Amino acid sequence: MYFKQHLIFLLLLGIAVCSALVPAFAAVESKVLYAHFRHRPPEMIVDERTMTMSSPLKDIIEEAAEKIGYRIHWIISPFARSLHDLQVGKVDIVPRTIRTPERETFASFLGPISTQTRDILFLVKAGEESSIQVYEDLYKLSVGVKRQTIYFERFNDDTAIHKIDSIDDENMAKMFIKGRFDTMIILDRASIEYQLNKLGFHHFSYAKYRQMNKIENYFGMSRKSAHFAAFESLNKVLVEMVNTGRVKEIYDFYGLSAELE
Repeated sequence: MYFKQHLIFLLLLGIAVCSALVPAFAAVESKVLYAHFRHRPPEMIVDERTMTMSSPLKDIIEEAAEKIGYRIHWIISPFARSLHDLQVGKVDIVPRTIRTPERETFASFLGPISTQTRDILFLVKAGEESSIQVYEDLYKLSVGVKRQTIYFERFNDDTAIHKIDSIDDENMAKMFIKGRFDTMIILDRASIEYQLNKLGFHHFSYAKYRQMNKIENYFGMSRKSAHFAAFESLNKVLVEMVNTGRVKEIYDFYGLSAELE
């Protein structure tokens, strides 16, 4: 009888302990920020064989989040979906989100962690480099664009240019090969060349006309995030990492330049 009572006591004690621990574990688990990742070499790379992610941006935001008691859960997603999920609060953070007045209505911007100067290019078939020598030449052509991508103000607002959109670089590459448009505007050269080479297409070049562009490197954070109250603390840590040179160290580790200004 004593043994039976003792056993019941231990079972009840175990249930009580587990019940006490569940809220604690739930509280810890709740401090998770969901972030989207996409293949954007050289800063963001997805290994398609293992689906592993490598990126200075990933390391930077993970380190910053850890300092305020959070961890990051990553999901691979195309940017058009990421932008939608930022609007509705299905994702907390999206790296490399260009800041615009429209996007500020649904996202706040962590950073910038760097400012990068890079040319916006127009990819054409090899031998057609002279087809675009000035901006006005674009009016004679069909131009492939990536949905929801910000290029430069004049082009973004120009409704007279015949633009054909696509969801991502892979689809843009396939459309270009099939001749669906004459040229495509390129913000990330390494990414589109990766897709073209993957498809076995090498008969491409770049037009003589190019647009100089400065890009501030932000992380977009959804205003509808359940953890939006952490924005100020997280941003403060990121700014400190920039000012102390920690961001540069992480970029250097990857053999990349943050081109901080």
